[in-house]
Amino acid sequence: MQTPSSESTPSLPNAEERTAHFSSAETEVTVPSEAAFASQAEKTVADQDTHPTSTQPSPSQQEAFPIADTDAVTLSSSTLSTPDAATSLDQTVVRPIASENMNVVIPPPPPGIPSTGMPYQGSNYYPPLEQPVFYATQQASTPAQKQVPGIARPLPIWAFVIGILVIIIGLVIVFLTTGDWADGDLTTSFVALGLAGFLAIVLGIRAVFGLASPYNPMRLRQLVSSVMVILILCVSSGSGLIAHSSLHDVQAHYLEGQQQWAQALQEYQLNGDKAPSSLDLARTYDEWGEDLSQQGKYESASNKFDTVINQFTNATNEVMRAQTDEVNSYMNWGKQAFQQRRYADASDHFDMALSLSYCTSDCQKQISQLDATAYYNTAEASLKQSNYADAATAFGVVQTRFPQSKEADLQHVDMSKALLGQGKENIVGTCATAVPIYQQLAKDFSDTAAGQEAKTALNAPQTVTGHFEGPIPQASDGYVEVNAALMQNLVGTMGQAAFYQQLATSPTATIANDGNFTFKGVAQGTYDLAWGVSKSDGSQFYSFYYKKDSFKPIYVAQVGPLCPFDFGDIPEHIAVS
Repeated sequence: MQTPSSESTPSLPNAEERTAHFSSAETEVTVPSEAAFASQAEKTVADQDTHPTSTQPSPSQQEAFPIADTDAVTLSSSTLSTPDAATSLDQTVVRPIASENMNVVIPPPPPGIPSTGMPYQGSNYYPPLEQPVFYATQQASTPAQKQVPGIARPLPIWAFVIGILVIIIGLVIVFLTTGDWADGDLTTSFVALGLAGFLAIVLGIRAVFGLASPYNPMRLRQLVSSVMVILILCVSSGSGLIAHSSLHDVQAHYLEGQQQWAQALQEYQLNGDKAPSSLDLARTYDEWGEDLSQQGKYESASNKFDTVINQFTNATNEVMRAQTDEVNSYMNWGKQAFQQRRYADASDHFDMALSLSYCTSDCQKQISQLDATAYYNTAEASLKQSNYADAATAFGVVQTRFPQSKEADLQHVDMSKALLGQGKENIVGTCATAVPIYQQLAKDFSDTAAGQEAKTALNAPQTVTGHFEGPIPQASDGYVEVNAALMQNLVGTMGQAAFYQQLATSPTATIANDGNFTFKGVAQGTYDLAWGVSKSDGSQFYSFYYKKDSFKPIYVAQVGPLCPFDFGDIPEHIAVS
């Protein structure tokens, strides 16, 4: 037995040094407190005295101190103070085993405890004690994990989600900014395919630089998520390319529902629809026309209906629809003008509706009454403004086209006034056109004041005028009178006696020095013109010109109703002998 020397028994460490640590990584050894250590040391000395021949610990004692790969356990002095402490510890704690990787720093034994001759520092062996004083745990060392390069590291969840959203929003923007769905779909499909290729390249690069490394614990999640995104983009691109041809029709129906007619027609045409059999085009034109009609744009609406009727002859139902719509459009157009007191325009629109071959009998009956009223109001408005010709024309339409209408009975008196006013205007202008008007008044409106006035005017005598271009005999030359005479039934073979006998009873008019002459109050009839002079001695010399082949006079006046007669310029000389 060895006796501890004072040099080998330094003082115990203070309370802060009660825990010893191994230098090996992830290994911690916890030693008991001073009291527990001293108690165990005393027992060890007693055992040495009892067995003086044994200076080395027994194998069983040596086995009490190996270090095992378990969690470290810290034992306090209170734990060792109970008799069953060691047994309890022996049952619950795996005994430590020696390890070359451990560097144990153990405080020297307290004063009075003999040295065992075994080192306390830098040793893998504990003093031979009957019961284990402490237990140490050393976790098995693992190789250092290889760091994954930054390019291969997984993206944060928020970054991954934002990236997906950016791709989706970008594709939506590309699709919407193109305008045409089919073009947008084609562009978006190619962009998606390009993105898929780009992401596949990036995935390959990341895989080479460590993403697929076994040291990357997230490699499976990264690979699956990346491949899923690429597949979704590829599938989306393929679906877009397949659906490309049908999107014109889809967009056309959508635009039609949004009442964007021109764009819808364009999309239908891009889809291959064309006249004369396309129901979609015909229907869209019909709907466009109906929409314009509801907005009061009847002229444009009628153009759309005409397009259907004339170009889409195979779309029977739509043609019939367009025909009905066009009739209604013209009728409503006329009603609109009527409400605005544009009666002439209203009658024009009603006339258009009535002229359509597909305006049925019911249509004719309904619109005819509206048309008659429009013409009547047009006539009345014109009469108030003294536009007699327009008034007479409108009254005449009512009388001839709508004789059964109530307006035909109401307008009788007013129509006679309009006709008389028109006749008087014509007498001043083109008199011959006034004669049939007066004759109509005298015949059909004799029960009105205008009719009576017309009858009187038709029987009134008229004026006959003319002008001789040659020199006129003067009174200074001994000629008392230079006259023109209106005679009847003159012939070239007529004798002088018969001629002068008739001249005596015929109307005469003085030929002025300028050659003009005028007969007033000449009864209506046919007159032959003769002219001549009278001398102071009572002798006369008259002449007339006649045709050699027929002996009929050349200058003949047809004096009729209402209008004066003018011989005009007569290029003859007045003979005096």
